[in-house]
Amino acid sequence: MPGMSLQLPSTRPLSHFRWCAAVVLLGCVTCSCEQATQPPAAAREVAVAAPAPEANPYAATAGLRLNQLQVIGTHNSYHIAPDIFTYSLFDSRAEALDYTHQPMTAQLDAGIRGFELDVFVDDAGGRYAHPISIVGRWHDARFDAPGFKVLHIPDMDQESICPTLAGCLQDMAAWSALHPEHVPVFVMLECVAVDVPSLPGFDITDPERWELRHVEELDRLVQATFGPEQLITPDRVRGNAASLREAVTTVGWPTIDELRGKFMFVITVDDHVVAKHLARHPGLRGTVLFADCGDQSPDGVFCVINDPSADGKRIGEVAARGVLIRTRADENVVEPLSGSTERQKQALASGACIVSTDFPAADPTMESGYMTCMPGGGTARIHPLANDPRAGQSIKP
Repeated sequence: MPGMSLQLPSTRPLSHFRWCAAVVLLGCVTCSCEQATQPPAAAREVAVAAPAPEANPYAATAGLRLNQLQVIGTHNSYHIAPDIFTYSLFDSRAEALDYTHQPMTAQLDAGIRGFELDVFVDDAGGRYAHPISIVGRWHDARFDAPGFKVLHIPDMDQESICPTLAGCLQDMAAWSALHPEHVPVFVMLECVAVDVPSLPGFDITDPERWELRHVEELDRLVQATFGPEQLITPDRVRGNAASLREAVTTVGWPTIDELRGKFMFVITVDDHVVAKHLARHPGLRGTVLFADCGDQSPDGVFCVINDPSADGKRIGEVAARGVLIRTRADENVVEPLSGSTERQKQALASGACIVSTDFPAADPTMESGYMTCMPGGGTARIHPLANDPRAGQSIKP
């Protein structure tokens, strides 16, 4: 890969859970990721913020390629923790849902540069407009209109900071227009089409199936929301090469500075739908959507490898082939409950360019004070494995 030298890299009582799903947690990223037993009271009311240049001078990014960037992202970036009644339906699985993210623009202000949105088809509208709550089913008019919806699990865990995909994207595009020098932002669109868990006494809403026409509609929505100057496209990355893989392993990815102010959209969807999308757009030509289609594909230049502990070696090997990788610093709230930062350290030391977390700021209700940021603070840096003397230095997000 041009320019990159890679190396191998307890249970809480239910009464702890929040009663109100709509409360948005506000934390504070300081210039240190050391865990605290209890964040100071003032920090709980301050939005997450990247360190100021005076506190942590930023390195220049001239000449650095996109795969020499490492950023902090959020997992299920839209998620709001459900209420205690919904938790009780999940029994032992409840704790895995106990995290809440800030609005999209607040996350972007904080320096978050990787997002994951679970996207559901809703052709007719209203399919997800009657979720289950502590008072039974209720009407949530935000889900009434036809179009793509953003949520986690229908009926049971669907509180979302932006219920419609159009709304999520509009917020991002508007923020970007006001901050045109930001480093590239990665947005994973997970096209959800799986059956949801069954619960006795409840008729749970199953998602609509994704078809090729929905991916085409998704493509049009992204293009209608973002101007061409705001998008990193497969055609731009490929250039005159025969494939995306050939482009990134010979010419290399475009530079970070060339891509400032831009977004890269990646879809993950059923294999048969990806196959149809690639058939419609051979080599991903004529589409703005990259696809997680496997690291062996000539079109596969973005790959999700979530577990840096079990798959650290694979992350290094795949990254060495020019592939951008997203991994996770924590999962199912295990690390925040235990206070362990081992997986987080493995993620940050791996070849991954996007390190996602459920906790970009500490949750004041958790004793560990767990949070994920770059060593020394901040949310973006030159990749620590970059073959460059600036490797590991913080950059302005």
